[in-house]
Amino acid sequence: MFCAGFFLYPKNFFNFFRFQLNKSHLAVQIWCGKRDKHFSSHSWKGGEIMKPSDFQKTIQCQFESKLKKVVKGIVKNYQKELKRRKKNEIPFCEFPEIIVEKFTVWDDYETDYTIFNVCGNDIRVYDDELAEALKKLSDRNRENLLMYYFLEMNNEEIARVQNISRSGVFQNRYNSLELMKKILKEEK
Repeated sequence: MFCAGFFLYPKNFFNFFRFQLNKSHLAVQIWCGKRDKHFSSHSWKGGEIMKPSDFQKTIQCQFESKLKKVVKGIVKNYQKELKRRKKNEIPFCEFPEIIVEKFTVWDDYETDYTIFNVCGNDIRVYDDELAEALKKLSDRNRENLLMYYFLEMNNEEIARVQNISRSGVFQNRYNSLELMKKILKEEK
């Protein structure tokens, strides 16, 4: 692309025009590369300083005109692209918190949680203190709590699985919660 090459390789771009002019037997050095001397007013030919001819000045003006058009086009395209992006793109920082949370992915490592197997289901407990307190309960009481709070089973379903009465399920869960409160207070 012509415009991309213009910005990426400015020296080569100007050297190309200098070469083209030298090929047509014009001894005009168009671009000096310094801000204070954009165009040279004289050129060297055969060791003596020559004033540029009207033809050389015309070439310089044409070149300058074309260069200005190219730069204006590039700036216009750049501004058009910025406008398009502003219209169609939203910065990530402007997304609502709820949408950003949908993009997140959490790494899952076995060291981050404790697994309890209840009724063929693996229940992951991420809080280490809670997991330690659950380990200190009897198997029946631990399963009672996990089935009720994690598997969302009601008292009748838990009673059927554990072969005890519904009131027994409630009493076991109440006693288990009281014991866990005591365990968690002792750890602190």
